[in-house]
Amino acid sequence: MIVRRAAMTVGIAVAAMGLAAGVSHAGPVAAPEPAVMSTAPAALPFHDVASREENDRAFAQFGAQVGIAVTVGSLVGTMAGAGIGCVATLPACVPGLVTGAGIGGVVGTIVAGGPTLGVSAYQLWETYNAAPGTSIYADRGE
Repeated sequence: MIVRRAAMTVGIAVAAMGLAAGVSHAGPVAAPEPAVMSTAPAALPFHDVASREENDRAFAQFGAQVGIAVTVGSLVGTMAGAGIGCVATLPACVPGLVTGAGIGGVVGTIVAGGPTLGVSAYQLWETYNAAPGTSIYADRGE
């Protein structure tokens, strides 16, 4: 009985999809027109932006700062959470230590990594939008 119902349901579903496919067909689509090639120069940006080297240095610094903050924050948070968890469940220190370490690691990552991410992202944005040679990553000696 169950097999018959399943087979019947599958048959009806396949028939409905077949009918729906025929109904939803929209017809042929016209080929897109070829793009017109222009010899006019591309539109210039509103202002100059930082050089490629400045952008690369800023992005490398961004990654380093956020990576260090997240690593240190999770390490310190894990150690603090383990200590707090062990003290909170003093008779059974191991379960509290494990739970506290997990929670502390996540909280430490958010507390240390979040603000650093915001500040680093702002510095990166400022460098991307700075005029060439004016960002903190520009070579001042040249």
